[in-house]
Amino acid sequence: MTGKNKLLLVEDEKELIGIVESYFRDEGYEVRVASNGVEALSVLAHYVPDIIISDVKMGPMDGFEMVEAIRKNQHLRNIPVIFLTIMDDRSSFERAKELHVVEYMTKPFDVEELHAKVVEILAKGN
Repeated sequence: MTGKNKLLLVEDEKELIGIVESYFRDEGYEVRVASNGVEALSVLAHYVPDIIISDVKMGPMDGFEMVEAIRKNQHLRNIPVIFLTIMDDRSSFERAKELHVVEYMTKPFDVEELHAKVVEILAKGN
């Protein structure tokens, strides 16, 4: 293995950040956190993660807008994105699919199930 897997968590709920961040750190991941899409793009200017886990509903830039910006950047466009959201409507799911979001999980979620998805997605990339 060539070092730790790098993960960017984009989430505005502090409690959820704490749970997900500590779980993935305990599993050996290098984790960076951003509280919205604007902050995430700022982090991505100097940190390229192996995977991004993001909420959808947050301001000033939501998850959809953030992924649109990522997909336009040739250095970032292939980073897999998992959406973790309360939005379980069909149109949100379809929009995520159009943006090539690799997984769409609704809250509440199981952090071990999320980890299993991350492992599966990262294994496909290698």
